[in-house]
Amino acid sequence: MSHRRIVRPGGFMRFPRPRWIPVALIAPLSLAIACGGGEQAEDAAMAEDAMAEEAAEEMPAEPAVTVRITQPEEGATVGPDVMVVMETEGIEIVSITPPVVGTGHHHLYVDVDLTPLSELIPQNDPQIIHMGDGSTEYMLEGLAPGAHRLIAVVANPAHIPLDPPVVDTLHFTVANEE
Repeated sequence: MSHRRIVRPGGFMRFPRPRWIPVALIAPLSLAIACGGGEQAEDAAMAEDAMAEEAAEEMPAEPAVTVRITQPEEGATVGPDVMVVMETEGIEIVSITPPVVGTGHHHLYVDVDLTPLSELIPQNDPQIIHMGDGSTEYMLEGLAPGAHRLIAVVANPAHIPLDPPVVDTLHFTVANEE
C-alpha cells in the first residue's frame, strides 16, 4: 500500500489514515457488546420458546380421523342379511355431491382385499360398496353361510382413501340356515 503525502497550505504535511483503522476499532467494540449481551439474548430466546409452547398448548390438536364398524360386532354370528353401521371421528361424512373439501364418505370392502390406498377406489367391483350418499349404514343382503370380512375405508369426494388411511376391519360369520 502506498502512502501519498498531502501538503496543505502553510507547509503542513499529512499522511492519509489507513482505511482499516476504523474497522479495527469497531470490530472489538461490537464483539464486546455482542458477548456482553449474551444473557439478554439468551433470556429473550427462552421467553420466545416459552411463548411458543404456551401457544401450542392453547391450540387444540387436530383430532385424529378414525372409523369404526360398530355393527355387527367383531366375531358375531348373524343371518344372511346384515346391517353394517360405521362411526367416524375427526371428519364429517357427507354426500359426494357436491364435493366438499375436508369431508369424506364410506366404502365397504366385502370379502375382498384392499386396493392400493394411494389410488382411486375401483367403482366396478361388486364387492366394494360406495356409500357416496353420505350414509353411515348399509344393509348387506343374502350373504352366503360362513366366515366373512368387512373393511371400512373413508375416502375423499374423489374416491381416494384419506392419507393417512382411515380403515377398520371386522370379521363375522353367517350361520347356516336350517
